[in-house]
Amino acid sequence: MTVTVPADPTIPDRPDPENLAVIGVAGWFRDDRAAAEEHDEAMRADTHRHEMQRHLETAGRALAHASARVSALTDKLNLDGRRMLAFWLGGGIIAALVILDAIPLNWAAQAFGLNAADSWVVTLILLVASVGAMAGLEATRHDPRRYAALVAITLTAYAGLVALRTSFLVTVAGESAAAAFLQAIVLSAISAGLVFLGSAVMARMRPFRLSRALAAARRARRAFEASEAALRQAEERLHRHLGVLRRQLIRQPLYSMVPPGVTHADWVTALEHALHAQFAER
Repeated sequence: MTVTVPADPTIPDRPDPENLAVIGVAGWFRDDRAAAEEHDEAMRADTHRHEMQRHLETAGRALAHASARVSALTDKLNLDGRRMLAFWLGGGIIAALVILDAIPLNWAAQAFGLNAADSWVVTLILLVASVGAMAGLEATRHDPRRYAALVAITLTAYAGLVALRTSFLVTVAGESAAAAFLQAIVLSAISAGLVFLGSAVMARMRPFRLSRALAAARRARRAFEASEAALRQAEERLHRHLGVLRRQLIRQPLYSMVPPGVTHADWVTALEHALHAQFAER
């Protein structure tokens, strides 16, 4: 009677080229000094690549956080998209308008009959009032009734300056009433125009928090792009070392000594896998 022994499924019918390739590549690195040195360089390049990958992930999270903050502040402070001027640019324009406004306001302050120093004090007070009028007009632009009331108050104040300046020119400078009135009207109109222009600039100027968030988002974007470039360079460096190792491997007997039961194509694939497995994603 013949007894048939079933095949043990744990014993493979053919050698495993993957394991043989791993053993062969490890022996090659151990015995070939040039290959071992190139392998060490490749390992350092791979470590650098993983470090750049972590930097890129960190930069990506920072960019996502900055973008989310910009989106939230835009919805809160600039939903209509009217505020297009950066805070620093709008602030610079308003500062320039205030400086220009100091000239007609100083001439208006002279109508109070004070000395030069006191006239400049009054000028500073009028400048503060002008900036307050700019801010008030911008703050009430969505409320027609309050805006109209503030415009009326502002125009009334300038009408008072016109009357005061006209009286000063007629009494002190000896100007005719028509010439004095015309000069006072021109000066007050220039000052009022600068105030309303400043209000329009404020209406287009981004709030400080939004401008700061946008600047942070731009910095985060630049950092992310720099991290992407650094990662590409690290990957290119690793690929160069891998290319050198492949060319060295092709010239080794290991490349052509195909184990029994394994095709040459499978053996080459197994060697490639064994080489790349040492630089796999961590």
